[in-house]
Amino acid sequence: MSTEIADVATAARSIRNPVLPGFHPDPSILRVEDDYYLATSTFEWYPGVRVHHSRDLVHWRPLGGIVTERRLLDLRGCGDSNGIWAPDLTWHDGQFHLVYSDVASFASGYWDPQNYLITAPDITGPWSDPVVLHSHGFDASLFHDEDGTSWLLAMSADWRPGRDRFGGIEIQRYDRAKRQLVGNAQIIFTGTPAGLTEGPHLYRHDGWYWL
Repeated sequence: MSTEIADVATAARSIRNPVLPGFHPDPSILRVEDDYYLATSTFEWYPGVRVHHSRDLVHWRPLGGIVTERRLLDLRGCGDSNGIWAPDLTWHDGQFHLVYSDVASFASGYWDPQNYLITAPDITGPWSDPVVLHSHGFDASLFHDEDGTSWLLAMSADWRPGRDRFGGIEIQRYDRAKRQLVGNAQIIFTGTPAGLTEGPHLYRHDGWYWL
């Protein structure tokens, strides 16, 4: 193969970064069969939770936003960099599940987050009314285990004097039939001396859980 032909072949296989240019923070990526979906934070802006679709992880097509109605989240009066933080998109039992944190305070040093869950049979909706989850911390995510149970993880804030406000990672069971959290929340990881423990996601692979 000549150098020129080799260069053309290499260029055809190359990926130019960033594959999704612009401002797309806190990406949550989900695969459903041959389709990939990417959900990102939108903070105080509507439409909330922007979503992109891809078949090859290189070429992405915008699908718009998911949180487009006040019944899903009322952002009136929301301050700069408040609002929707770190949405988490999962798929289970023929339903998309979207968990998102609404952080009501930031500049004060106290986050005051509220977490919500909505579901839909299709990425374009219609989306259910929100389930109000806990307000212990932000970066909430949903894990669906092989036994059919679902679990909510989140960063757990600790505002007691002398404590690290990034208190660790907590987990609590979510009953999909009852559409509510059940049982008690438990801290499963307290972090490291570096602090700033956040953004939990749980996976199961080859008989092990990975946090």
